[in-house]
Amino acid sequence: MGRHLYKAWNEAQTQPVRYFAVQVEAAEDRWTATCREVDEDGAELLDAPDVAPRFYGVSAEQAHRRMRDILENTYDRVEPVTTRMED
Repeated sequence: MGRHLYKAWNEAQTQPVRYFAVQVEAAEDRWTATCREVDEDGAELLDAPDVAPRFYGVSAEQAHRRMRDILENTYDRVEPVTTRMED
């Protein structure tokens, strides 16, 4: 499924727009999703911690959706920057 880039912000604009990369990979009989903060070009920020624990799913889409739900529960607006970024 690959790597997906999102921008997220709160409507009150108390925080600047932030960018996140969700990486989805096959892991044996399931899929895993991780999320890290990145810059607007998708480059990882030095020392940026994972946004949430690793999520698992029976499909790539399920793992991806679970991680995106974390962003949507944290920020008022979450929009894809690209549908897929090449690794």
